[in-house]
Amino acid sequence: MLLSMKYNTNIKIGFGELKPMISWCDNNCKDWGYAIIESAGQDAGTYQFFFENEKDYINFILWKK
Repeated sequence: MLLSMKYNTNIKIGFGELKPMISWCDNNCKDWGYAIIESAGQDAGTYQFFFENEKDYINFILWKK
């Protein structure tokens, strides 16, 4: 399902910062998901966030900055 979503972005997230991002997406986005590319540890991890809706994708990018 995630791979069929139209919009995606890879972002670096530090240890302990993933849960707030998931909460934000749950509260502000309709169809979304994420995949762990490299888990955060001592260094930030890489995560890919997927969005079906362009508005949700743009809002996420703007919020993340």
